Amino acid sequence: MSQIEISQLPPPEVVKQLDAQFIRERMLKRYAELSQVSVPKVGDPIYNAFSSMSEEVTRARQEFQDISLENMVAYATGANLQRLADWRPVEKFENETEEEFRRRVQMAPEGFSTAGPDGAYIFHALAADEDILDAKVHSPDGFKVELYILSRTGNGVASEVLCQKVFEYVSTKTKRPLNDELSVLSATIKEYSIEVELDLPNGPGESETLAVARKRLRSLADETHRLYRNVSLSLIDAAAHVQKDDSENAVSFQPVEDVDIVSPSAKIECGISEAPYCTGIVVRQKGVSVESA
Repeated sequence: MSQIEISQLPPPEVVKQLDAQFIRERMLKRYAELSQVSVPKVGDPIYNAFSSMSEEVTRARQEFQDISLENMVAYATGANLQRLADWRPVEKFENETEEEFRRRVQMAPEGFSTAGPDGAYIFHALAADEDILDAKVHSPDGFKVELYILSRTGNGVASEVLCQKVFEYVSTKTKRPLNDELSVLSATIKEYSIEVELDLPNGPGESETLAVARKRLRSLADETHRLYRNVSLSLIDAAAHVQKDDSENAVSFQPVEDVDIVSPSAKIECGISEAPYCTGIVVRQKGVSVESA
């Protein structure tokens, strides 16, 4: 099953977005046609009135566009996403992030089938317990099914208790085909650490740059902590190669000129039963004290 990350798709334009100037000019021309007068100019009270109305029309179109997107699984948030999930039905776990919840809502139609298709097995596994971060399924031979699960706890190794809970949840009585010989197994974890040296120009703002790079590397590590995911050196380089600070509180900032990756020395490659796990992140400026996370 190849699942599309629908939240990453460009949003549809439900309502065509027009700028206020275009709307104002159109309104002024129409007013002139209906009143059989010349088009009002800047300074005319009519001109000012239409300028105000065009701004309100533009704002209303944008608000309607935003409201429309909140009725789509890909872009809904908070209570709106929960209401859409109620139709599936899928219930949000207490510690589940919105994007993780969105993934399960998207996958819900897979669960309408028995757990024969791989998508159905994955959906039911994710719904079995809040501690399950990810799942993948593999059928090596005939009716044999291997369901691998990744735990949220620690480095991701699933306990025997958790594996048994998933096995019982995806039971032959309610969910999986009678002939499937199911095995629920823990993910095999490939641990690694990230250590990078950043080449920065001289000047204030080095600590801010290191903090941003560290935050981005942590996000990368969290996002790739999934089954069947790889951590390439190019991803690490891109995350650490900070060019600007988007935070509002930044006082000063130095863009990264070059990145030296000390660790890992090679790409972390994982099979369907494996998941990468970052044990630590070290970010430092060349020749300066270590900053770690």
